[in-house]
Amino acid sequence: MQSVLFVITALVIQRIQGFGTGAPASKCGDMFPSHSQIQPENSLPPYTLTASSYTYKQGDTITITLVSPTRASFAGYIIGAKDQATLNNNIGRFTNSATGKILPCGSSGAGAVTHQSNQAEYRLEFQWQPTADTTGNVIFMATVVESYSTFWMNIVTSAIYPEVQTTQAFVLQTTQKPETTTQPVTESIQLTTTTTSTTTIKQTTKASILPGDTSSLESDSECGATKGCFIDCTGTSCNYIVTWRDNGDAVDFELSTKLQDTNNKWIAIAFSSDLKMGADEVVACLNVGGSTAVQRSYNDGKVNKQVTNPSAGLSNTVVTVQNGMFKCSFRKNKRLSRRKRQTTNSLFVDLDSDYNLMFGTGPAYPGNRIGMHSINPVVTPGKVDFQSFSVIGDTAKYPLVKIHACLMIISWIFCTGVAIIAARYYKPVWSKSSLFNQKIWFQIHRTLMVTAMALTIVAFIIIFVEVGGYSQVSASPGKEYLPSHPVLGIIVTILCVLN
Repeated sequence: MQSVLFVITALVIQRIQGFGTGAPASKCGDMFPSHSQIQPENSLPPYTLTASSYTYKQGDTITITLVSPTRASFAGYIIGAKDQATLNNNIGRFTNSATGKILPCGSSGAGAVTHQSNQAEYRLEFQWQPTADTTGNVIFMATVVESYSTFWMNIVTSAIYPEVQTTQAFVLQTTQKPETTTQPVTESIQLTTTTTSTTTIKQTTKASILPGDTSSLESDSECGATKGCFIDCTGTSCNYIVTWRDNGDAVDFELSTKLQDTNNKWIAIAFSSDLKMGADEVVACLNVGGSTAVQRSYNDGKVNKQVTNPSAGLSNTVVTVQNGMFKCSFRKNKRLSRRKRQTTNSLFVDLDSDYNLMFGTGPAYPGNRIGMHSINPVVTPGKVDFQSFSVIGDTAKYPLVKIHACLMIISWIFCTGVAIIAARYYKPVWSKSSLFNQKIWFQIHRTLMVTAMALTIVAFIIIFVEVGGYSQVSASPGKEYLPSHPVLGIIVTILCVLN
């Protein structure tokens, strides 16, 4: 009996130690934790992985940040630098880090990093450098473990692109008519090319080979005549265009937008019975590592979930990604047959009925998984008749959000500002004047601060009512601080009441 207990204890200790000291080098490829038969979570991960630069060259040091915008802690992780073309080879090298353990992956022997203890963290940074044999586009991929039975895979960064130093001719292999666009800059030039022949370019400056130049998205002349449209256009230039055309038992949709980076991205529409995310059918167009797809999913509350048959009810799917333009078209059945309904585990909207139409974009992960939208999706202000040719150039307004913002501005810009000035500068001015047995400056200060507290509480309640709970704010490029807004708002409200 003692020997049995000893064996069981040894196995448990081995499991705990294995988890606590990081992933083994054998996991460099699949990055799948050996946690019995436990499968990764299908929900959106509460963690993000970002790189500090979109380009790299020899000698650069790129900072990779693993963070939870909601401060959800993690106990383990493995992060690898991958060749975007294959997603298999570990490339480049991670430098020594006090927070992680370097794994002997890839030709450099340092192509991945993992945890070295099971201490809970919510933000870590790592340094990565390209090696002499690092070429092509690079993405960083992570598996993050919250607990032994809960982990997420395929958390990825946007691709980073090689910056090539040229002092002699170099050759770009291309696939269309030669179109080389150069933008003169003091230090470097950016080249955009989508050519079919071999183009030789001679330069003595730096050249960043980046994704194509974002050309203009022109308005659709058929809008309002032969098709309905949901658009955001100024003159003939548009940010996005969503069109629909009735086709008997189906509806033809086209989605177009321009993006700064089209790699590992999705664009999608959702059919909703209201103006908010939740209980919506979603049709997304994805570009993951150069592979495209069109698939259905659904929003369960604030979480997007995959379905068992993502292509059910879809046909004539086409995805085009070129020169910063992301375009997609598909035919969606108005209804599913009983047989097809049995193959899918999600709702399927009846397009003979009217729905609010949502449009959004965000990061896409291997396995055609949809990440949280980069910016809040736009929504039609009213329900759309998909048999009509209406043109909708407006988006839904959220009056409670505006009231929240106005109350916060009045509270913290006007009330607290004037209250501080009254207390700081008007003590000597009204030193002998009283109002209701109190100094005037103090009455003004106290009244305004109490007003600020009351307005803050009202604004706090309003936004919780509007969102239906805690607000999940996603970060956007250059605005990584946005997810901290709800947290700071809660802290400020608590401190305001305590004060």
